[in-house]
Amino acid sequence: MTAWLFKNKRLKALAVVLSAALWYFVAGQTGTEVGFLVPFVLKGMPENMELSGLPPAELEVRVSGPKRVIDTLSPSQVVAEIDLSGVKEGLNTFKIQPQNISVPVGVDIVRFRPSSVDIRTEELVKMTLPVNARLTGTPGWGWRVVGVEAIPAVISASGLKRDQKDRKGFYTRPIDISGIKASKLVMAELDIEEGEFKSIGARKVSVRVKIEKATRE
Repeated sequence: MTAWLFKNKRLKALAVVLSAALWYFVAGQTGTEVGFLVPFVLKGMPENMELSGLPPAELEVRVSGPKRVIDTLSPSQVVAEIDLSGVKEGLNTFKIQPQNISVPVGVDIVRFRPSSVDIRTEELVKMTLPVNARLTGTPGWGWRVVGVEAIPAVISASGLKRDQKDRKGFYTRPIDISGIKASKLVMAELDIEEGEFKSIGARKVSVRVKIEKATRE
């Protein structure tokens, strides 16, 4: 009798464990929803284009799935991508499709907004232009400038077309040669503003100023 009761208790305990496991499994499979604010990932921007103004705002995404999956889901696992490979200069409107949103296996997209975003781009231009040295002052009495050479003589850069379309060359900040009585080699900064170019080959150049005795006629 005692053995039967002991065995019966073990069966009851096993039944409780199995019931709890079944409940946990069923509860984990029950669908639930959660919402995220997801930043857009912009990819494929052509080399000759650049964003103008602020990038688009975040995408509001609501997803559903088994509770055990949703409970461990983080915003970084939901990705909204926009392919910019076909953009043109000016205003581009992109319609957001479910295919633009990546979610883990077992997670479904319920809804999202906005349904479209506007992205404005501007064209970049590449240029290779001569460097011109600006001099200020005059050499010492009896001396004259006979040559000015910038090293390198040309520099390559890229910048917004609207800002650089009329540029003919690069110029240094003024180099003071007041009173010099011998040729000199100096470092000079280019006269450009921070952020004026997307890329530029150099911001400083060497300038060789050659002088000689002035001849009397």
